[in-house]
Amino acid sequence: MQPLKHKFNITNYLKSVNLEGLPGLLTRFNSVDQRYHDGISNRGVFGDNLLEAVPKYIKAPSEQVLNKGNSSIVLGRDRPASRASGYGGQGHTQASSIDIVAGRGCSPPESGLNYDPNFAGDGARIYISQKTDLDANFNLAAGAQGNSTAKSGIGIKADAVRIIARDGIKFITRTESKNSKDGSASYSGIELIACNDESDIQSLIKGENLVEALSELEKRIAELSSIVLNHLKDQLQFNMKLMSHNHIVPQIPVGSTTSLPAISLIPAGINVATDAMEGMFDNFNHRINIGFTWKTKYLNPASKKYICSRYNKVN
Repeated sequence: MQPLKHKFNITNYLKSVNLEGLPGLLTRFNSVDQRYHDGISNRGVFGDNLLEAVPKYIKAPSEQVLNKGNSSIVLGRDRPASRASGYGGQGHTQASSIDIVAGRGCSPPESGLNYDPNFAGDGARIYISQKTDLDANFNLAAGAQGNSTAKSGIGIKADAVRIIARDGIKFITRTESKNSKDGSASYSGIELIACNDESDIQSLIKGENLVEALSELEKRIAELSSIVLNHLKDQLQFNMKLMSHNHIVPQIPVGSTTSLPAISLIPAGINVATDAMEGMFDNFNHRINIGFTWKTKYLNPASKKYICSRYNKVN
């Protein structure tokens, strides 16, 4: 299978150097500042200071904020939007949070304007909260297990997210019988929901069980093939007898004689016999394909076409 190829669309990308959102006076100053045009001042090259639009975060009194450029770490209470939002905004206890953001206001912000957290529009975020409505905050599909409400949660969001391990990766649920609120942990599993669309969500298949089921199906198909083959043999024998059939004809006034086979049965019998032989040959090929080719190709762990993954497991 060939990998998907995406056409490069310039509209999906910002300019490498974008001074939009800066105060007009600062933009005009740099337009005549020879040091800026010579790449000496405020160009960000080799880690130098960079002139760019940086939004102003609307800080709540209970928050401690670490800022550098348009990246920040906010230590506070549950707050997915304005200061009135979340369990922090409602005055709940045990709702501490850490909000790590790169690209607040995203594309591009206006310097000097005030910005609340925006889980839909900010560039990239890792959000950790002791008590939050995680699915609602990120506007996620409920799926089969429903939304997480008033529980601890971690949300990771960006244009692209990669989780990389030098060894293996495990996604494990229900490690304890109680959750962080001392309630009973649910028996929820792992859901993969593409495009945030739960309209056709279905259950995963367990590979070894599928192999066992298909092997049983192969046996049943082989048994049916044997029944069909035996029927073809019996029918062929019957047709051959019928084709050469003769019978005793009484003679008048006395005695009897043996009749000749019916002329019309001979060509018909030959045609039927030929069809029966072809059917037996097709049946033989079918049994070979099912019992050997298909089973060996798809149900054999040594085959490249084995239907089970050699690396990924699910319970």
